[in-house]
Amino acid sequence: MVKKGFIFFLLVQFSFAQQSDLNFIFDQNANARSAIELIQTDTTNVGDVIYSYQSQIEYALTWRSIAIQTYESFSGKEVLLGADLNYLNYAVVEYKKMRSALLKGIGRFAPLTNETVSLKLYNKKPSQFYHKRKVRNLWGRQSQEMLLINPNDKIGRSVIKQIKLGLVFALLLYDNYLVAVAPFEQNQKLRFVMNETGVDPENRGYLTEVSESYTDSKKMGRMIRAIKFIYQVSKWEAKNPDAELVMNDPDNSYLNLLISGSPSYREILQMDEDDLGPTFKFNRMNVINNKFSDRIRKMSNDATEQVSKMFGNTAGMMVVRKGKMNHLSSQNRSKIISQMQPMDILLEKAPFRLTDYFIPGYWCHVGIWAGSEIELKALGVWEELPKLHEDVVKKYEYSGPDFHTAIRSGHQIIEALRPGVQINTLQHFLNIDDLGVIRFQGQSNEQKKTYLLNAFRQIGKNYDFSFDVESTEEIVCSELVYVSYDDLIWDTSKSLGRYTISPDQVARKLVDDDRFEPVLMYLNGKAVEGDLRNKFNALLD
Repeated sequence: MVKKGFIFFLLVQFSFAQQSDLNFIFDQNANARSAIELIQTDTTNVGDVIYSYQSQIEYALTWRSIAIQTYESFSGKEVLLGADLNYLNYAVVEYKKMRSALLKGIGRFAPLTNETVSLKLYNKKPSQFYHKRKVRNLWGRQSQEMLLINPNDKIGRSVIKQIKLGLVFALLLYDNYLVAVAPFEQNQKLRFVMNETGVDPENRGYLTEVSESYTDSKKMGRMIRAIKFIYQVSKWEAKNPDAELVMNDPDNSYLNLLISGSPSYREILQMDEDDLGPTFKFNRMNVINNKFSDRIRKMSNDATEQVSKMFGNTAGMMVVRKGKMNHLSSQNRSKIISQMQPMDILLEKAPFRLTDYFIPGYWCHVGIWAGSEIELKALGVWEELPKLHEDVVKKYEYSGPDFHTAIRSGHQIIEALRPGVQINTLQHFLNIDDLGVIRFQGQSNEQKKTYLLNAFRQIGKNYDFSFDVESTEEIVCSELVYVSYDDLIWDTSKSLGRYTISPDQVARKLVDDDRFEPVLMYLNGKAVEGDLRNKFNALLD
């Protein structure tokens, strides 16, 4: 009798623990929803969902790079400074926001990866979704939901993209754990600081919570089911290059790039079926005893190399090739520099970058030419740069070279990249296909000085992933022009409740304001001659 009572007590305790476990609750919520009902009721265009999550996707990609840099900086310190602890608290809060948004996206499409769902490509008939009737067993197991998905019809393409988008959200979080969070977990000192002593009470233990979430077998099972299905889709797409899903669906292409660039995706595809079977133990405490955890350790120990493979020169901007201007001769680079003046606006197009997919219009990025030491001295800007550098270091913890050193070493382009606002070289900027430069002629030297000082003041600010021109604490590339030329009226548009400005809206000044003139243009890596104004305007049309 005692034994039975004790066993009952343990079962009650186990049940209570499960009910309070976030992973268990997530899985239960997903299992309680029907995949077929989701397909029938969630009819929002997948492209619109991608667009609404674009800032979170970009931030997740960029966060990875920043977290690795933070680990490399902190792991070698015997004693963490107060500023280091403050930054760790800030980083945890920001990560919580990012993770929460992506988990919401995963949850939206999670029913499609329930254990009771059978996903099959089926192109002989229109897509079909039905329940496979079977006698429920003693444990009350649910009936199977059969999803026969035809990639040639509209509903089939939509379901495929829903599964891909849910997988993208999951892969972003898994990849960030593999290459950026796991090193903190494996470092005894940093793990103790983040879990116990060094962060605010509401953030303590969060590292452990994250690690346990990513080693949850049910979540892993969902991701594996999605990966197996999407891998079959990828083989179908390779065999059917003329299909609508492949030829005329930029949303699908965008999702494919994100998925194929994921190290988690590649690692899971390489694993044997035995590794993922019912006896597979995937938990944080068995890091030595199973193959996937060994791979986690290998990847996290080599995190910088992994990220460098996924990203180009600009962290957060996944690329599939180099730009056509990347290997421009030094003679041609010198020719470009000779034509430039301080406060010239540089426009670029790099269609091979993942993050350029959802930037409206032709041009995808904007920078400002700072000028040379001689030019800055002539404008009275040079002597003010040391104080400006001191200010941005204090305000934004800017860690780049002082501005005098930067200018003298050829860093003459101020630009807002995903890691923040920087001053870079022309060579760094030229990993692109197309380049356009426009100039505001209606400025006095005193105005030009004011504009330049405005531009230098932005260096060190974080990237504005909400793309809001009315927010000045963070900044996006085209907002850099907006706040530097602060007394000009710029065309803006309203999106998701925020006013934004795109690179094309900057370039449109050539059409709307005759005080702007074109300076130079390169298309497909080649210099363009002739009537540049008409050529610029044609691109905007």
